[in-house]
Amino acid sequence: MHTAIKTVLISLLIGLSFGLYLFFTYDHTPLRIFSSVLSAVSIGSLMLLVISFRHYLTIVTAHQTLKVIIIIALLTGAALLGTEVTLLLRSLLSHEQYQAFTGGSVYILNILIVMVTGIPIYISEEWKTMLNTRLLNQQYRVLQLQQQQTVIELELLRAKINPHFLYNVHNTVAGLISKDPSKAEELILLLSKFFRFSLNKNSATFHSVTDELDIIKTYLHMQQIRFEDRMSYTIEAEQAVLGLQIPSFILQPIVENAVKHGIEPSTENGSVSVALTADERYISITIADSGPAFPDEPGTGHGLQMVMSKLKLLYSDDFKMELNNHPQKYVHLILPRRN
Repeated sequence: MHTAIKTVLISLLIGLSFGLYLFFTYDHTPLRIFSSVLSAVSIGSLMLLVISFRHYLTIVTAHQTLKVIIIIALLTGAALLGTEVTLLLRSLLSHEQYQAFTGGSVYILNILIVMVTGIPIYISEEWKTMLNTRLLNQQYRVLQLQQQQTVIELELLRAKINPHFLYNVHNTVAGLISKDPSKAEELILLLSKFFRFSLNKNSATFHSVTDELDIIKTYLHMQQIRFEDRMSYTIEAEQAVLGLQIPSFILQPIVENAVKHGIEPSTENGSVSVALTADERYISITIADSGPAFPDEPGTGHGLQMVMSKLKLLYSDDFKMELNNHPQKYVHLILPRRN
């Protein structure tokens, strides 16, 4: 629309200028001004049509030089046709007999005017189209790079294994081998299952809540064997939540953090609880432990930081992660529902 208005205004200005010039120097009739303006607007409108639909009119070739030649030919045709339309309308208004192709030097003058105004507009529009195409291509490449970066970062986050956790489990296995071989064997099998989850390169970015709960059940079972009566845990999930999709390995680091800070440093019995509910838009996840309260300014622990990084990559700002101490100590996640 901006180009159309600009072209019409240029046509009116040119037509009015020529009309006034001819009115004062050659033909002192108002019809001369009207005829000049009509000619300029008719030719300008046809010129604008040629430029606006240039991609359809030059589709027969991919060579830029040939496209320019076609445009010049079409602009010339627009000048000639616009001149004839003007001569026809002028003859009707003046009640004179219309005779085709009797414009003489007017044709040449209008062709020159069209070339002087039309070619710069054509070049400007082609340049804008080229810049827009380049910009879209760059945006597409940037988007691809961002998507690749996101995939790489997610893979790196998933591949991180807490050396402290592995060290403690191995020590527990070593202690159980002589004390309770059956428990040592059970712990090794659970550890093998846990690592199959962790190192599975074919696992998707999202999987079902059921699969995620299977991961944390395996982890908590290992820790229960390690801490024996000092630790208990519960996992509660609404039936409607189990089939929903959540990011893979998003709960285990939080559960690990609860065990590390809520169970490990205490000599008394402790507990960890996990609860999941959902509404029409969001999944609500609460992970609580009986350990000491979060400090007023929580640090950036490895587990929580990894969860925050992953959620930020996947959801941008469309999620919440809250650390609360009342009525009990818990981490609260609110994630967009994904079926």
